[in-house]
Amino acid sequence: MKSKRLNISRRDFMNGISVSALTGLLPSPLTAFAQTSTHNRSEGFYPPAEMGMRGSHEGSYEVAHDLAFGQRTWTDPDRLTDDLYDLVIVGGGISGLAAAHFYRSRYGSDTRILILDNHDDFGGHAKRNEFTVDGKTIYGYGGSQSIDTPREYSDVAKALLRDIGVETDRFYKYYDQSYFSDRNLVEKTYFDKEFYDVARLAPSLFPIFGEAPSQSEVEDIIGTYPLSEAGRKALTDLVLKPQDYLAGRSLDEKRNLMRRTSYIRFLQTHVGVPGDVALLLQRVYAGLWGFGWDALSAMEGLRLGMPGLSELGVTVNDSSAVGAEEPYIFHFPDGNASVAR
Repeated sequence: MKSKRLNISRRDFMNGISVSALTGLLPSPLTAFAQTSTHNRSEGFYPPAEMGMRGSHEGSYEVAHDLAFGQRTWTDPDRLTDDLYDLVIVGGGISGLAAAHFYRSRYGSDTRILILDNHDDFGGHAKRNEFTVDGKTIYGYGGSQSIDTPREYSDVAKALLRDIGVETDRFYKYYDQSYFSDRNLVEKTYFDKEFYDVARLAPSLFPIFGEAPSQSEVEDIIGTYPLSEAGRKALTDLVLKPQDYLAGRSLDEKRNLMRRTSYIRFLQTHVGVPGDVALLLQRVYAGLWGFGWDALSAMEGLRLGMPGLSELGVTVNDSSAVGAEEPYIFHFPDGNASVAR
């Protein structure tokens, strides 16, 4: 089946029409979504309801693989089979959709814009997941969760949110910021028996959204952790007795090292923490980032307040550090998929 190329309007996108691959592996998005235009999802194809891993799924990589691994080539068409467009955008994520919005805002609503994407849904990382449980539809974000620190956005980005009807001030009214504290809910750290010889849930030293424990609570918390004696001492010293582990280096040398060194490598090489402590700290922000501190720099560790970095004399001078004071409340039930829609 040959995919069709479509002239997609902004209204179409806001109503949930996807731009499909320009391969022959998927039905045209108009055909696919026409079957769900009445929101009857029992039949037809509706990406948010698809199950399984939804990253590079079937239809998103075959042409690239044919080119890279099979050295396949395609001849140029000998005649024009498509319409002419004022603008062609490669990528149907939020940036691509925003580009179409800005172009039409400048040149008028009658401009013809083609947006191409190699996945079967629009929004890029801002996807939506839907599940049917006991006859009820439950939905959540399948990628990016939040409009993070909107006060720090540029004037252009702020205007874009206003143009598409996203009013961030409303979240202060409708987001229950005291939900967890009102119910005495706190973050915990889970120790897996496979790695720690015991399955245990213990208080968290480094809560992502809650308040960090006081210094008087730190030793008691570490005492509940199934670490070696050397590990407990090293972790206690790291949290309560930080020092300049890069003493003798200039500030520029420290900054350069911290930018190019992962936080875990910093702890292992310059602090000398035992393996069980490195394993514990490795996953602290995995729930937020999706990966561990072996993939995040020591400079990012300083920005997020990880231990062992406060006495280096280095400061983080970026907008994200300032914006961190803004509450993390600006997200819809399906995350930034609502922004794309």
